[in-house]
Formats: sequence, structure tokens, C-alpha cells
Amino acid sequence: MLRLKARGAPAVAILVHLLVLAFPAPAAQSAIHKCAGTGGTTYQDRPCGPQDTPAAFDGTTAPLSVTPSPAQGTTLVRRDSAPKPVRAERARRAEPVRTGNPSERRHLRTGMSEGEVIARIGPPDLTTGKGRRLARWTWMPAHGDPDTITVVLFEVGRAVEIERTVIKR
Repeated sequence: MLRLKARGAPAVAILVHLLVLAFPAPAAQSAIHKCAGTGGTTYQDRPCGPQDTPAAFDGTTAPLSVTPSPAQGTTLVRRDSAPKPVRAERARRAEPVRTGNPSERRHLRTGMSEGEVIARIGPPDLTTGKGRRLARWTWMPAHGDPDTITVVLFEVGRAVEIERTVIKR
């Protein structure tokens, strides 16, 4: 027997490696069975069932293509697909009716709740951070407040920052 001077984890690791090398794992065996059934010839990894009969199998690999190739000298004709139906022109969606007064955007102040802001100037055009501690609501330019983008930053439901940016055309 092999004597190991070192004790502990390295000695156990060496012993485990020697055992693995001494007893190799058996090779996995696989077979291909060729069965002739009502649907034609099939190749499978398990023996043929009672309704299928084993077909003559010479041990060569199965053919790669399951569809027969066309005979020599024949030409393949391309089938034209059905014409696509013409898409009907859809009417554009009407611009949503804005609630609130856009001219009131300039009278927003910090400390207002989300409900107060919606009641005064209507719902925002864009929102980010829904359901989180911080949320940013953005109103794009409107008829009563042209050329100005209004951004309100809410922290836990209260307005903490109001930013009004004038857009130059």
C-alpha cells in the first residue's frame, strides 16, 4: 500500500484520485434500431415496439436527409405564395383630451402631493419610477404652456423639485 507522510486534506485528495483512476467508469452503450412500421422506416434509440418490425440494418449511419432527393434531370419549380392582402389605411388616433389647465404648470411648488399636482395640471405625459421612492413626471409643451417642458420630481409622494425648461425652436 502507498504510504502517505502528509496527513489531512492533501492525503485524502490523493487517495480519492488514485481510487478514481483504479476504477474507471464503464463506457456508455448506445444502439440505433431501424424499425419498419405503418408510417415507414424509422430510426430510434430503443428496440422496436410490438406494432413495428425490425428492418434490415447494416450498421451504417442513418441518412442525413429524411426527404428523398429529386430524380436526376428534374427541375424544381418554385411555388408562388398567396398574395398578401392589402393593408387598409387606418385613421390616426385622436389626440387625447388633456385634463387640467396647462397654464397652471408655472404655479406648482415643492411640497405638493401627487394628487394635488394631477388635480391642478392633469396627468403627466411621461412617468418614470412608478412604485418606487423617487418618481419623475414630465409634461410636454401644450397649448396653454407652449415651448416649455415641466418636470416634477416626487419623493415618497411629495414634490421635491420642479424644473421648467424652455425649448428653443
